[in-house]
Amino acid sequence: MCDIVLPCAYNPKECPAPLPPKSRLFTILLLYCWQREYDHRPYRRFQFRRLEFEERIGRLYHCIRDFRIIVNYLLRRPQLSVSISSVVVSSWDAGLLKEFARALIPCWYIELKLMRLPHEFFVMLRLNVARMDVSQLSLEGTPLTDEDVRILREFLLVSTSLRVLNVSHCSLTQYNFALIADGVYKSHGVRQLNASRLLGGMNLSLDTEKMTSIISSLLMKNSLTELTMEFCELTAQDMQPIAEYISRHFSILRRLYLASNQIGADGAFYLLRSMTNGGRVECLDISHNTIGTHGGGWVSKYLSSCRKLQTLRLAYNDIGSEAINNILLTMKKTSKMGRLTLYGNHFDARSAMIVRRLLDAEVVLQSELDITFTYDEDLQDYRIVPWR
Repeated sequence: MCDIVLPCAYNPKECPAPLPPKSRLFTILLLYCWQREYDHRPYRRFQFRRLEFEERIGRLYHCIRDFRIIVNYLLRRPQLSVSISSVVVSSWDAGLLKEFARALIPCWYIELKLMRLPHEFFVMLRLNVARMDVSQLSLEGTPLTDEDVRILREFLLVSTSLRVLNVSHCSLTQYNFALIADGVYKSHGVRQLNASRLLGGMNLSLDTEKMTSIISSLLMKNSLTELTMEFCELTAQDMQPIAEYISRHFSILRRLYLASNQIGADGAFYLLRSMTNGGRVECLDISHNTIGTHGGGWVSKYLSSCRKLQTLRLAYNDIGSEAINNILLTMKKTSKMGRLTLYGNHFDARSAMIVRRLLDAEVVLQSELDITFTYDEDLQDYRIVPWR
């Protein structure tokens, strides 16, 4: 033995590794303490994020043991709003699924985002729909099978309180989306629909003509006030039936979100021209559609005539600086525009001067634009920068 009381053939790899820190105990009391951090009295808006849970607890989420704690908490303290994200729900315990569906009965807002839900859950949700007061149902990012969509359609037909449905990024195809659209069409009061990111199905491209026919049927019923169809590969020709409905004086559509499609310059022409003839659209989002300078010219021509329009989003559309300048100059005229987004297009020194004059004269407030101006010492001139 050496003087330092260590073996002569000392190998640090043979030393025992320190024990990992013990994770915190997950209880109903802990859930209540967390809710007091993000909610206010009377603490009726529940939130649970799996990533935050694993970071604060120090271990991975258990799909049965931890989920039972959440369900018991919801049963003991009925909530008005429930938002759960990134949680895998197992079908191993049918009783637990039944209790979870029962805990959602008093909720008016239900958000089950990026989750893995078994088919049995949708069946139990359908059985309880007559007793539910849900007004908003969001399943964003939660994959839905054909059987799930069929049960969800029955849920829409029976529910009398549902007003907002979000099924975006739910792996819906052009085939089962027709069932969702049929449920919305025959529902008692759905007013807002978000069906972004539709898929073709069976390795096929999306049939936008078929989708447009379904969407036009929904619009002609004249019950939707908000429609979101982003990432759906819609083209300029698909905008014609939508524009025809918007131009009707009896249309009640208020907000239309068509970002990240392929409508091009002609699609922008159809939409903006229809809004000058009538309609009540207050918010139009056609960003990320590559309408180009030609489409920007149509926007500058019809923008001042869109009396009801309050929000217009044109970001990242490859619009040239000349068309951008014409759009900004229309802001001098009588307009109720409350928000205009232009960042991601092309600007020049004249664009910066126009923005500077609009802001200095308080014709436009900075909160109404997503761009502003700054003086560049290298260029010895003003240039456009984003306003965040």
